[in-house]
Order: sequence, then structure tokens, then C-alpha cells
Amino acid sequence: MAVWSIVNLSELVDLRLDPEYYSPNYLEIEETLKAINPVAVEEFAYVTDGIHTSPDWVEEGGILYLSAKCVKDNYFVLSDAGQISQNQNRLNPRTQARVGDVLLTTVGTIGNAAVVHENILPANMDRHLGIIRISENSNVDPYYVATFFNSKFGYFQSLRESTGNVQLNLFIEKIKKILIPIGDRFNEIGTLTRKAYDKRCEAEALYAEAEALLLYELGLDNLDLSTQKSYVANFSETVESHRFDAEYFKPKYRKTIQAISQSRLCIKDVAQLTKRRFVPQKSQIFNYIEIGSLSGNGHVEIEPIMGEYAPSRAQWIVRQGDVITSTVRPIRRLTALIEPKQDSYVCSSGFAVLKPIKIPAEILLIYLRLPIICEILDLYTTASMYPSISTNELLKIPIILPKIEVKKEIIERVIASRQASEDAEKLLDKAKQKLEQIILGS
Repeated sequence: MAVWSIVNLSELVDLRLDPEYYSPNYLEIEETLKAINPVAVEEFAYVTDGIHTSPDWVEEGGILYLSAKCVKDNYFVLSDAGQISQNQNRLNPRTQARVGDVLLTTVGTIGNAAVVHENILPANMDRHLGIIRISENSNVDPYYVATFFNSKFGYFQSLRESTGNVQLNLFIEKIKKILIPIGDRFNEIGTLTRKAYDKRCEAEALYAEAEALLLYELGLDNLDLSTQKSYVANFSETVESHRFDAEYFKPKYRKTIQAISQSRLCIKDVAQLTKRRFVPQKSQIFNYIEIGSLSGNGHVEIEPIMGEYAPSRAQWIVRQGDVITSTVRPIRRLTALIEPKQDSYVCSSGFAVLKPIKIPAEILLIYLRLPIICEILDLYTTASMYPSISTNELLKIPIILPKIEVKKEIIERVIASRQASEDAEKLLDKAKQKLEQIILGS
């Protein structure tokens, strides 16, 4: 049955002629929202965007540079953030992130919002992020504003006001006009969201403790991994390794490999590469994990897809307790542990699916996400556009296992971290539900 709506010429908004703008669903949500007297964002906030000039990238000692890829539904993924020079940051004070800024994605996946907190500062951002800087005397909670944008009442406006042919853009002038209800009862939603942020910080702290324990136990915490301007490798070493690139012979990598090779174990000795082939069925929905579904904290988001629209890379079935790790750009630390609720999901062929055998899944997860291990994995990548490591090379990477008593401590912290993350998700869901109840019950 066709769904349509009729709009009079006098009712056209800003001469928008695209049918989607006047879809019945949008019109219904808009009518519900306007019934509670919302105000435009510009009435309580200053709205701008990030740096428009090209980033002055640096490898070390710079300022975190946030892009649209870094902002998700009330959290940040910093694995995609680079660093710009201190000088470029100083020259752009307007775009420097401040505590309480609400950042909104305006290109790509439009409409994701998150609040800047102390843990990610100092930081700056690019032009694909809208910055909503709430006035101090407005009595509007930025955490509520972010939750509103991530709800259906905010998301539909972000998407509806976006324009463009090849790539949609949500421009600053449109953000200023987005309608949002305000008041004390809505700020209560911000309280729930703040609690969710606190839980995420708790999860990150627990994971960092687990990682530090593993580094200490493996003796990797006190290795001198500083950059050396010059170093020497023997010709026999280049012949034996079949490598002639200077990067491969950096002292920090050689020291690390020597340390983790003491056990004479490799990934293949403690985990099994698993290939459970997925065959999509027409008219049947499956839950798909693509590389972009992994967050920087080792958690998985999924996308339900109909079988007939299955991507060609949707190839492997995963099971509870599997550890999946991206073979594409391993430097990004995209490794995750499959939860019970994700059993029988499908993942991209860009992942290696590992079934832990002689190692706890939590230990393997942390090991494959250690920054120095990810750098070593990156040494074995080939190709330039999509550098990837073969599963054969991945399985040959050395690994050393911690003592039993330390394993227990690490596992406890990982489990507690994952529980805190789950609690955060529940709080965010509760905040959205409360927002919807307030608006629909008004």
C-alpha cells in the first residue's frame, strides 16, 4: 500500500521540493513535537563548526583532532582521531573543544551526538562536526540535548534538514533552527545520561587497569620503546626475514618481538581460526557485524540486514566467546569479544574469527588490542589502499601468557568493564524512553 501526503504550495518550507521532506512519518513527528512548544537551538546555544583548513598532522605531541567518525550515540571512538600540531590548535581557539560542548555529526552518518568531557581534552575538531555550545545562563543540560539529538525526535530533524546529492550535509544554519523542548523535566533526562557517561568512564578505567596488568606481567611495561633516529640491521637479517624496509627493523619492534617470543608460542597455539560459512537466505533477517561496527573499546554494534541485501563480505558466523579481530588496518585496535546475545551473528570477511583454546577469551582480547601488538601486526600488512594482514601471518604472531593468578585479576576487570558498559547502554536507552514518554504524554 502506497504511503503519501499532499502538501499545498503555500506550505512548502524554504522551497524544499523533495518528497521525503514531507513524508507522513516526518509530518507526524513534527506535529507531536510542536504541540509542546519547542524552541530553536539558537535560542539557548551558540552553534558553529570545526576547522575548515587542512589539518596539520603530527605523529606525536599534538592535539587530538576529532572528526565525524569519532562521534557516536552519546560516546566517542577515538581510534579514528589523529593529532594536529599545537600551532594549528592555537590558531583556532573557536573550534577548541570545551567541557559541555555537544558535538553533532554533519557528514556521513548524520545526527550522532555526544558531550565533550574532561577525559578527551585537549581536543580540536574538523568542519564535519557541528558544535553546540550552550549558554551558561540558559539552564539547559547539554547531556539532555545530546540525548534529544540521538532520539527519534532529534534524529529525524537532522536527517530531514540535510541537503546534497552525492553526500548529504547538515549545515550550521539548519542546526540552529532545529526544534527542541526545554525545561526542568527534560533536564532530568540529562541526569540519566550523565550517569551513563560515568559508567562508560568506569568501564574505560577498568579496562585500562586490565591492560596495564597484562603489560606488566608480560614485561612490556618497562621496555624502552622510544623512537631512535638511526639503527642498524645485518644483511643476513634482511635475507632471513625477506624484509628490506627500515620500519620492520625498528628497535622497539625487535625488543617487543624478542620479549613475547620467550614462550615460543604463537596465536595459532592458543586459538583456532574458525570459518563457519554463512549462506544468506532471501527474506530472512540476519545481524551483521562489519568492521565499522566495532568501537574503540572492543564492543560491537550490529546492523540487521535482509538476506537478499547481504554484502558479499558477510561470510562468517560467530559464536559466543569468539574473539574477532580486523585484518584490515590492524593498527586501529579493532578486536572484540562476542557476547552471548551475539551468538550466531554474521561478521565481515575482513575479520579473523578466533576460537580461544588454551587462553581465556578476555586475555586474547586485551593482547590483540595492546597498542604495541597492533603496531607489530601492522608491520605485516600488505597493499596501500586497504592494508591488511593475512590470517597466516596473524596466526604466527608470538604470544606470551600471564600466570594463572594474574589471569584471574585481568579477567575480573574485563568482565566488570563490560558490565559497566552494558549498564551505560541501559541508562541511555532509559533516557530515550523517558524523553519519549514526556513528549507523547504531554
